[in-house]
Amino acid sequence: MIDLHMHTNHSDGTDSVEELLKKAEKKNLEIISITDHDSVGAYFELEENPELMKLYSGKLIIGTELMTYYRGVSIEILGYGIDYKKLRMQEIDIEKMQQTILSNMKNVAKNLGLKFDERNTYVDQSDVSRQYASCVMAAELLKYDENKEILNRIGDKFTIPTFFRIHQSDKKSPFYFDTSNLLLDINEIISRIHEAGGLAFLAHGYIYPFKNKDEIIEEILSTTNIDGMECIYTEFLEEERKKAYNLCKKYNKFMSGGTDYHAKNKPDIELGTGRNNNIKIEKDFIKDWVHRVAIWK
Repeated sequence: MIDLHMHTNHSDGTDSVEELLKKAEKKNLEIISITDHDSVGAYFELEENPELMKLYSGKLIIGTELMTYYRGVSIEILGYGIDYKKLRMQEIDIEKMQQTILSNMKNVAKNLGLKFDERNTYVDQSDVSRQYASCVMAAELLKYDENKEILNRIGDKFTIPTFFRIHQSDKKSPFYFDTSNLLLDINEIISRIHEAGGLAFLAHGYIYPFKNKDEIIEEILSTTNIDGMECIYTEFLEEERKKAYNLCKKYNKFMSGGTDYHAKNKPDIELGTGRNNNIKIEKDFIKDWVHRVAIWK
């Protein structure tokens, strides 16, 4: 089995690289990829501590997950097989960006009459539970019973894990924040992945809050230079997996899959198997492109 979507404490996962490799070995995963958000820090750590790779007997595809946007909605692109030293990362101050987003959310909350403690509503990149404004704001608002009525009027699924996609990224929500003036666009992200010798894949396309998801995903596959799409993903319904397969076949795109493992930050998702064993990805699933990408030596 393989898992090509996982995070360490170099972004918003809670496992160290060492812990993750030990778990991958215990799970007998044959191929993995560490895909931290806008970071390749895990690979620099492996370079500095080569003994760590003795903990894992499988193959490690060098990867990352880069933030971008499409039609005003925040999305991510997975880069596989990149030269992590040559990849030109986005020149953004992530903490400053999250502070800007959080400041906007506070103003929205005040205007809506929602209660929150200003002293406890801040971002901190050294604390995995406070790296993202959406997590901080949702956690704070959910503390107070008097917020429930207003939150219910705003919309359903108001939880810490869903707040980013359903509210911050959705134009229909009062908490929507347009990141297009802060991030590189999708074409530039794809170009930079290619420039670093990698392949670019649309990450978990069916979780984005587009009104017409099928049309938007097809548009991305047909109008950009993207190489493939994540077709097997923890949150996908079987119907969505099938549609993803068919779109990749239609446009001759590669397919990938992964759990989006974050350890304690997504405690219901297991490395390699997803939620309640709803994922099983055989290595033959990527046989048409795995030979083209960089594997950790």
